[in-house]
Amino acid sequence: MDLMAFTPSATLGRELLALIANVALIGLLVLVIQPEPLVTAVMLGVVGLFMGVRLVVGFRTQGYARDLTGGR
Repeated sequence: MDLMAFTPSATLGRELLALIANVALIGLLVLVIQPEPLVTAVMLGVVGLFMGVRLVVGFRTQGYARDLTGGR
């Protein structure tokens, strides 16, 4: 569910996994469809922007920074 949700994941690890999986799915789609380079760039840009915004929102609302400091 983390891959398609509009809201950030509960943990930083799950969010990074969702980011990597989404980029891999776009890469697979590009390999199968083989669109023009501009279309490929737009697809990667839209997904990258969306996932970047989700990551920033997660740092602000889910407390991802705590995961980076090693706190419990």
